Amino acid sequence: MENVLEALKKPAIRAIPEDGLALLNDRTLFVVQLINGKSKLPSRGSFTHVIGAVSTGVTLTVDGDHITLKGRANRELTLTPTTVDVFVAEIKANEYSLMQIAPIYLTFLHLVGADFDFYVRVSGGRAAKQLIEQPQQLPVHDVLGLKAIDTGETEMDLAQAIDHYGYEKLVAGTEVEFLGQDNIAEGYHLASVTPH
Repeated sequence: MENVLEALKKPAIRAIPEDGLALLNDRTLFVVQLINGKSKLPSRGSFTHVIGAVSTGVTLTVDGDHITLKGRANRELTLTPTTVDVFVAEIKANEYSLMQIAPIYLTFLHLVGADFDFYVRVSGGRAAKQLIEQPQQLPVHDVLGLKAIDTGETEMDLAQAIDHYGYEKLVAGTEVEFLGQDNIAEGYHLASVTPH
């Protein structure tokens, strides 16, 4: 993950490139939903049929030892990663938005294979915890040690658990230690780490 800082500085790609994997390398792909067995995160609630009909985002589905990325125009990539690094990034949205009462978290996956090396971003932190706890046959690496922290059942539970533990403590000594500083307020300008 030596290129993680550089990859997160670039704006996230929001569709599967027509040219395939080459354009994804050293970048971040924004994924609207991670599907792992019966779990779909983030949940789309009772408006799933409406959102699904108009959504143009990419979904990531875990199936055994491979993942499938599905995008608009029936574009699809199936990959068998040799490494899947999993971590969460904190956004201190409560410091600049009256709508937020606590920090929010984003899930990041670093997918590495024979001919690819890129990041995937999923809204919310529950996707990270769920994949770490139920990796199927994926070679998942829990970068932050999230498996050892009881994060409850909801996004709010996860945010409270990480806040109680301390996000700076969680990332200390890892490849993503730089995320312990607020990327928005402190000027990291990590274009892939934004609340939208």
